[in-house]
Amino acid sequence: MPSWLVGTWSTLSARIRWLVLVATLPAVLLAVYQARSHRMDAIAAAENQALGTLRAVAASQQRLIQNTRDFLQKLAAMPSVHRPAEPECGRYLAEVLSLNATYVNIGVPQASGDLLCNARPLKAPVNVANRPYFQHAITTREFSVGAFQIDRAAQVASVNFAVPVVPPGSQEVVGAAVAVVSLEWWSLRLADLGLPPGAVARVTDADGRVVARFPPDGAELGTQLADADFSAALQRSAEGVLQRSNAAGSHQLMVFQPLIESGGKTVATMSLAVPLDQLYATANRNMWTEVAFLLAGLALSFLLAQQGVRRGVMKPLRRLLDATDELAQGRYAPQPLATGLAELTELGQRFDRMALTRQSAEAQLRQSEENLSITLHSIGDGVVATDAQGHITRMNAVAERLTGWPLPEALGKPLTDVFRIVNASTREPVVDPVRMVVAKGEVVGLSNHTTLLARDGAEYQIADSAAPIRNAQGQIVGVVLVFSDVTEAYRVRKQLEDNEARFRTLTILSSDWYWEQDAQFRLTHVDGSDKDRLLQEAAAYMGKTRWELAGPGVSEARWQEHRELLERHQEFRDFEFQRKDRSGQLHWLSVSGTPIFDVNGTFCGYRGVGKDITARKRDENELRIAAIAFESQEGMIVTDRETVILRTNRAFTKITGYSAEDAVGKRSSLLASGHHDKAFFDAMWGSLSDTGEWKGEIWNRCKSGAVNLHFMGITAVTDDGGEVTHYVGTLSDITQRAQAAREIEHLAFYDPLTHLPNRRLMLDRLQQAFATSARTGLHGAVLCLDLDHFKTLNDTLGHDMGDVLLQQVAQRLAGCVREGDTVARLGGDEFLVLLEDLDALATDAAEQAQNVSEKILAALNQPYQLALHHVHSTTSVGTVLFSGQSQTVEDVVKHADLAMYAAKTAGRNAIRFFDPMMQAAVSARAALENDLRTALAAGQFLLHYQIQVGCGVRPVGAEALIRWQHPERGMVPPYEFIPLAEETGLILPIGLWVLQTACAQLRRWQGNPATEQLQLSVNVSARQFRQPDFMEQIRTVLLQTGARPDRLKLELTESLALDNVDDTIAKMNALRALGLRFSLDDFGTGQSSLSYLTRLPLDQLKIDQSFVRNIGIQHTDALIVQTIIGMAQSLGIDVIAEGVETDAQRAFLEKHGCTLFQGYLFSRPVPIGVLEQYLQARAASV
Repeated sequence: MPSWLVGTWSTLSARIRWLVLVATLPAVLLAVYQARSHRMDAIAAAENQALGTLRAVAASQQRLIQNTRDFLQKLAAMPSVHRPAEPECGRYLAEVLSLNATYVNIGVPQASGDLLCNARPLKAPVNVANRPYFQHAITTREFSVGAFQIDRAAQVASVNFAVPVVPPGSQEVVGAAVAVVSLEWWSLRLADLGLPPGAVARVTDADGRVVARFPPDGAELGTQLADADFSAALQRSAEGVLQRSNAAGSHQLMVFQPLIESGGKTVATMSLAVPLDQLYATANRNMWTEVAFLLAGLALSFLLAQQGVRRGVMKPLRRLLDATDELAQGRYAPQPLATGLAELTELGQRFDRMALTRQSAEAQLRQSEENLSITLHSIGDGVVATDAQGHITRMNAVAERLTGWPLPEALGKPLTDVFRIVNASTREPVVDPVRMVVAKGEVVGLSNHTTLLARDGAEYQIADSAAPIRNAQGQIVGVVLVFSDVTEAYRVRKQLEDNEARFRTLTILSSDWYWEQDAQFRLTHVDGSDKDRLLQEAAAYMGKTRWELAGPGVSEARWQEHRELLERHQEFRDFEFQRKDRSGQLHWLSVSGTPIFDVNGTFCGYRGVGKDITARKRDENELRIAAIAFESQEGMIVTDRETVILRTNRAFTKITGYSAEDAVGKRSSLLASGHHDKAFFDAMWGSLSDTGEWKGEIWNRCKSGAVNLHFMGITAVTDDGGEVTHYVGTLSDITQRAQAAREIEHLAFYDPLTHLPNRRLMLDRLQQAFATSARTGLHGAVLCLDLDHFKTLNDTLGHDMGDVLLQQVAQRLAGCVREGDTVARLGGDEFLVLLEDLDALATDAAEQAQNVSEKILAALNQPYQLALHHVHSTTSVGTVLFSGQSQTVEDVVKHADLAMYAAKTAGRNAIRFFDPMMQAAVSARAALENDLRTALAAGQFLLHYQIQVGCGVRPVGAEALIRWQHPERGMVPPYEFIPLAEETGLILPIGLWVLQTACAQLRRWQGNPATEQLQLSVNVSARQFRQPDFMEQIRTVLLQTGARPDRLKLELTESLALDNVDDTIAKMNALRALGLRFSLDDFGTGQSSLSYLTRLPLDQLKIDQSFVRNIGIQHTDALIVQTIIGMAQSLGIDVIAEGVETDAQRAFLEKHGCTLFQGYLFSRPVPIGVLEQYLQARAASV
């Protein structure tokens, strides 16, 4: 603010004076605005008057022109002017001119321009052929208006009007009837209008020459008007308003508009110039008079307001200012405020109340401060308060002691300088509590295990939290931090954790485990080395009782006894029961437990230990059966320490053929077969020496001389001194079992038909090949092979011949690869070839794989001899390279499979390498399928309709065609999603929706004369038609929608109609009984049998568009179309052609008897609104 203005604004009285000035300012502005408005209104009135004058003259001119046109047209029709060269014509015109004072001359020039017929005598020959108005009238045969000129017959400034003269019964123009109007007419008309004083009216021609002026000025007539502003305005517009000032300062208003127009051009312009100086002077005088009266009133109001403010406002306010000084000094005493204003009196009273309230609040605040100080210094926790920026504002004694900072030194310091905290484990600084609270706006607890670093180097384990301090508006103005010393509690907890760790270590290292149960005897905790092996996952045993987990082996009575003991809360020892581990094996468990009671003596559950006693149980069982060991199914042999046989059992005799008499007294080498070397027996005796036992497979020679495989177990028996005294051996004949195991292994890893590795073994070898490739850096390749048309061979020659072919293919494949490569049969006619140790360069490795693929293709293309059949078979090969372990086995096999299918798509008997685009195509297809599954529920499908017409383009029906409006993909073509819907089964709900929507549309058409006779065709897929409840679906849809069955036509494909013909005919007849009609779609593209076709209850054949499109292009297609039409006519079936796009195609079809059409020639598939609009418009035009 400028310094000169400070003094006039800093006091209340000054501001009130300014307020009075500001309050009256709108009145001043209003007066100025009204005066200016009066001035503008006067100018507008002058402008309107000038425009009115111009319009009046223009209206008279238009009437004159119209009258002249009518006059000339009547004159041109008079026989007297049809021969302008004859004297009679001139006499006739002179008589007409004498009767009409509007025109100064009348003439009829010949078509050559020679003026021989004129109302006024001519002093010299006149030819008007070069005049534009005459040329325009002769050439266009229309009414014409000329430019301003000096009439050569009347010798006055004038304008000519002309019309052509054409005698009746003739098309030849013989001349033109011309009327001449004098410019004096405008001067007379302007004199009658009463123009304002000083106003000047002018008429200028197209070249800017003045041809008329009022008031008259002979010097200006015929001259070019020297007015640049006016000329520029005419260039912008043919009419307008112009205000300007001249060099002398005079103001002028000019309005102008066309006076005469001809041929789209302005022939004459009229302007009116009106002086504005007198108008401006009157308006300004009125404005300044109003402003002077207003300023006088403003001055009087200002003086009165200033006196009232001084007495009524300023004096009481001065008293309030004195009172505030007294209140600040603490010696304020209330007293009434003498004023006549109610507002100031109330202000004084409120000030008194406020002063008393403040004095009371200050006293309470002093008391609160004392109480807060006492509280902070009496609690056991440390308290630190900061402002919103984290600077310390208060601390209690505990905080001073723990941080080592006295309050006077800590005040104003950042909290992080005084309250230094770190994580007890990592020693990393903890986030500033003030920042956390300000960021979150709520109470925060700081990290666990927090250590406070005191100023003197001491460390304390603390528990701390921080909370925001808010003002009355809810804004955070500070943070309070509360923390307590938990060093001793931390030490005790650490000691408990250490003890628990020791206990847990002992539990883990022990073969026993520790367990706990709640008061309902449900397991709540288990620890120990065997818990994972025996008790499986926690979800398998937590919350369950022991008897819910147990297996067989314990009677119900024993369990009942155990439950009763638990319910008596008694201690128990070595309770044994069985349960299964995660592999399904039964284990014997022994548990002991003691009850748990809380401090009040309330029973809380049990705790105890348990162990696996399966081994002990096994030993006990072995001891029990030792007595009957010699009667078991296993052979038993007992020798002394020198391996001399002391005893055998009957099973031994049965297995080896040696009786007890044959064996006792001889060494065990009696059974030696000679199949094992010295190393085998050294390992056997080494195990007996180290562990006291040996188990394994051994080939023994029987008494008959046969060598059989036995599973033998030998146990060394020792005395109390640990010396071996005997050997006990068991043996069982596993010859057949070993053979079966080999066969099982072969079946598990090899294909039984071709004896090639199967998928399982191939995937294992491929995984090993990955590891080898990663180690050596060499590429490998996988070839996926599939026999072409193998199913056809199976169907024609039988599965036996198919098996023979697969065996021969396997043999040829094995001969095409190296010894280290793998050929596998995955199943059916699909094979996989694994090539290892190719080149390190991908290009060279690909070339090697290509060579092998070509070699395989050539070998498999050779003829096969299948019994008496000589056959050929081709193969499609897909190849993919791999290097290292960058890909998974599944991905490589999948990529090879994709490449193989690409080879089949390329025409079979081909080789294709994997391209990532194949995977992209598969992924895109999966994404499309996922979207397709949600499209129906999301309402993304809609129907478009393509009209079907008869002769004369008469609408007879329409075909409903589904469209998919995807929110991101846009309009998805049917050929992209219909096959996918067929494959996934989604065609069933989609097809039902199409039927429901189409029938609902049929119902809406009923009762409308433009649509009620139309039939609607709906395509039905084979999968949809083959549903057992398809007929019931149709009935339900018709019942729900109320559509007429005879207006619904189902379109079936040839493959659908001819698949299971009897069932198809039965279902079609049943639907026809409801009133439905049938059309055979795309007829001619399938393999229709005429005998089947005659049996089908069809109403219509639809010629496929592929034939229609080639009419006139391929003679064979035209013949096929003729044949289809003739066949349909012989069967009494309607025929419709789809894909009709040209009139030539339609003409050909009509010529040969086809009268129903569908195609782009008539309409593309369109939304229902467009179709109905077309149908309504056609119905209205018929």
